[in-house]
Amino acid sequence: MKEKRWQDWLNLAIGGWLFVSPWVLGFAGTAAVAAWNAWILGVAIVVFAGLAVSIPQAWEEVINIVLGIWMVISSWVLGVASRAVETNAVIVGLLVILFAAWAMALNRDWHQKQIAQ
Repeated sequence: MKEKRWQDWLNLAIGGWLFVSPWVLGFAGTAAVAAWNAWILGVAIVVFAGLAVSIPQAWEEVINIVLGIWMVISSWVLGVASRAVETNAVIVGLLVILFAAWAMALNRDWHQKQIAQ
């Protein structure tokens, strides 16, 4: 049985935060592109972190790392003008990257496959 990692649970919570952040931070109506980005990525992070919680694999972590990278750069790519929205996206993205990379580093099966190749 594969070990469950607390980092996946944190990414699940971070994805939930990202989903509700447009309402909490008040940009759901004013920055539609940023809000949709947060809603879509929030759901995606929750889905892949949920998969990582239930069936831990390295590929879920890789997808969350890619989603985290997008969150870090998304404000500039999408042209979001609000500093609060930008800060939220960067912090969330960095945390998702950190916890996904950390969980992947702890994945013994992934390391054994890399050594075997």
